Amino acid sequence: MKGIVLRGLRAAGEILLPRQCITCGQRLLLEEKHLCLECLADLPQTYFWTMSHNPMADKFNEVIQKTLEEGGSPGNDCATNTSDAAEDSRHEHYAYASALFFYHSEAQYRLIPYQIKYHGNIRAGRYFGRMLGNRLASSELFEDVDMVVPVPLHWTRKWKRGYNQAEVIAGAVAEVLGVPMRTDLLKRRKRTVTQTKMNVEDKRKNVAEAFVSIPSLAGIASENGIRHLLLIDDVFTTGSTLMACFTALRTVFPPSVRISVATLGFVGGR
Repeated sequence: MKGIVLRGLRAAGEILLPRQCITCGQRLLLEEKHLCLECLADLPQTYFWTMSHNPMADKFNEVIQKTLEEGGSPGNDCATNTSDAAEDSRHEHYAYASALFFYHSEAQYRLIPYQIKYHGNIRAGRYFGRMLGNRLASSELFEDVDMVVPVPLHWTRKWKRGYNQAEVIAGAVAEVLGVPMRTDLLKRRKRTVTQTKMNVEDKRKNVAEAFVSIPSLAGIASENGIRHLLLIDDVFTTGSTLMACFTALRTVFPPSVRISVATLGFVGGR
């Protein structure tokens, strides 16, 4: 009886405030969530979680390699940077990387992260975060993840927006994986300008040294047996922002800890 009443109330709510599919705008049926069944079926999934080497992972590891070649190891100030650690820093773990779907500026699916980031659609953020989490949970590549870390927003942007979209997504991923989400490992120390129209090099410079790890947490890896961290953001474009976070985390976590990345959207490919 209670279920019938609740269903009736939901149906009445649909009449007063009809929900629409994020991508096509079609009115959603009672059991549909955020996407209509047709758009959900056509979601251009990457399946990167099934591949250790994929376009996103290769691209991110190229950025890591470039950093190694240009300036030594990411996170040269690592608290464990003894001569042995310095030797190990040349042997970074291959960073796994995965995204839920392909992102194109002309495709309607771009509206998913746009709705989450700029229109306060936190429910959608959690929904697609859980979807991403379920894909990662099914993968051997991410089965040993110990901790999820969202890319932080500068405090002024978070205050204005009221939330951090990466944190919303990361919280859902962490819940599915059954691991903690840590928002205290990284801090955004400078407010960067929007990167929408920047080229690759400008994006890299824009986020350079924008993030800093918390020195007091330097012993966390050894104390808690951390083996695998997962960085979360909404969209992967050039990898510059995630690389800046990677570099900051390397000042706390030694190269023995794998740092991988995951996002909702990946720009490129299909």
